[in-house]
Amino acid sequence: MILSVDVRALDDAHVVGTWGRTFIQIWRGVATAKASADINRFATEFVAADAFPATSLFIVEPRSPAPEDETRKNFATFSRDIVAKMSLAVIVSEGGGFRGALVRAVGVTLTTMIPHRSHFKFVNDIDVAAQLIKPHLLPGSGGAEALIRAAEELRAKIGTKAPPPARR
Repeated sequence: MILSVDVRALDDAHVVGTWGRTFIQIWRGVATAKASADINRFATEFVAADAFPATSLFIVEPRSPAPEDETRKNFATFSRDIVAKMSLAVIVSEGGGFRGALVRAVGVTLTTMIPHRSHFKFVNDIDVAAQLIKPHLLPGSGGAEALIRAAEELRAKIGTKAPPPARR
């Protein structure tokens, strides 16, 4: 089975898309309150759209700054209300060192303060993330390698064109 990437949001700071039953968001720039609220809406629709459990791949590139208060609240909602309905969520903090520690600190704070039925994993590498998600992928999807290709296809789109039309 060949799965295609479906772009849900795109601008100079981020891209959001789906691939099979994996919800992918990649942040290169500032995570805004509006964009994070839109992500929550898209993810809620995505999780509800199919009985096969969804997963989340959340990549934070090295240049993406820490989120502001309202955006953190939206990420907490994502964590508490949406990820709890997924089989696994993996956050990739690219950049290592202090940067990686900062992203992990925000993520760990969100996941420890709010009860979850699902597990978050924090890693510094997309290859490790794909291996963690692999057992949760649709059968015949192409596995971790195909997930990596889908994420890189999405990453390449950041800043390349206007966002897709809004869906209803």
